[in-house]
Amino acid sequence: MNMRTQDLKSSILRIAGKGEFYGYEIHRKLQENKIEVGIGRLYSILAEMKDDGLLKDRWEKSQSGPKRRIYRTAKKGDMKRDEILVEAIKTVHEFYTDYLNNLPPELSVFNSISKILAENLPENANMAYATTRFSEPVKKIIMSLVNEFKEGKLYAIHPRENNVEFGINAVSLVDGTFEDIPMKDNYLDLLVVTGNIRKDCLNSCLKEWQRVVGSNGTLAIISPTALLMKYEDPLGIGEFIEQREHPRLDSDDSLDVDFLTNEMKKYFERIDMKEVVHITLLRGFTPLR
Repeated sequence: MNMRTQDLKSSILRIAGKGEFYGYEIHRKLQENKIEVGIGRLYSILAEMKDDGLLKDRWEKSQSGPKRRIYRTAKKGDMKRDEILVEAIKTVHEFYTDYLNNLPPELSVFNSISKILAENLPENANMAYATTRFSEPVKKIIMSLVNEFKEGKLYAIHPRENNVEFGINAVSLVDGTFEDIPMKDNYLDLLVVTGNIRKDCLNSCLKEWQRVVGSNGTLAIISPTALLMKYEDPLGIGEFIEQREHPRLDSDDSLDVDFLTNEMKKYFERIDMKEVVHITLLRGFTPLR
């Protein structure tokens, strides 16, 4: 099929990868993908992409015949290819989210997480959910907890300066951060934490979380599994999408599950881990005073 020039440039970046390539190699790969383009037009587009800063090239001596031009993606081209990948993953994620949202209640991922969080809590539990972003999955877990504990109290802790619109009347929105939970000592039966936690502030966060959780209470840290696991290549499709969709913090500041578990043991008597689909729940029981 014939393509608009901009779409053809995107296809070339996607097919080229990060290695070097000759023009005729890209021509062949385009044909394999049912994309027809004349060789003259292709080389004109490759020249445009070089002028745009998407590609760079060099000449290679040939043992028999004239020199050959070799291309590779430039930094701008790598960034553009990553944008194309993110858009593709966003589309897949939207379909996947619709799939999760339309599962019946007995199969709901969010209800499953809520039931784990609700284990051994009193009917009038005092609960707080601290997060850096009220995404739709977070809201669904919160709503599931509200429905589970009609007699309980649930506080949503979030920095006020972010001007968040929460929109759940049964939940009290409270100004606070991971390091400043505006609750009394030993007050909460359940504290749930979701969001990127920096390694350099983890101990001060854990100390604050330990302070507000009651003697029989629970701390639950919820995270996409991809942010806590160190995967090795080759990745499965699910792991690949998770890593791209949830980029980790800089390697020196990232929290893998072993490090996080060991730090939690300094503040809580017992730690356990559960996985629900692609979500990991780390729970700490019985704060160490």
